Amino acid sequence: MSGGSKGLWLLAMWERFRWVVGFTPAKGDKPAKGRYGEWLGEKFLRKRGFSVIRRNWRSSLDRRLEIDLVCMDLEVLVFVEIRARSKGSLVDGYASLSRKKRNALKRSIRSYLTEESRKADNYRLDLVEIDLPIEARAKPQVFHHENIAISF
Repeated sequence: MSGGSKGLWLLAMWERFRWVVGFTPAKGDKPAKGRYGEWLGEKFLRKRGFSVIRRNWRSSLDRRLEIDLVCMDLEVLVFVEIRARSKGSLVDGYASLSRKKRNALKRSIRSYLTEESRKADNYRLDLVEIDLPIEARAKPQVFHHENIAISF
């Protein structure tokens, strides 16, 4: 590991350690909230028996196409979109999945299957919605929406 990548790795591990012991990202730090939400979502799915194949996958042909998590649930390949929101937000995570975002996810899934040469008889899109508490020391709520409809 080079010096720069080792420093980034240590920073990421420090951030995760802080989350494990109960510290949450600062109010205005949107990128840290997103990483925290993805960490919580992955932890939630692993507890339910999912095995994570890839995290934060991006297409090599179009960097805008990304998938938060690619998992296996028994024999099913699962593409997971994670939506972290502050509790009491005007729009919840499920409702924030607009037609534009669904179409982007559809393109991302097609790209993943093509670029990774993955033959999947069964696959689905799941949404993990995380309500981050506003109060200190309150626990986040996690909701798992399986098999979100996107037509291919």
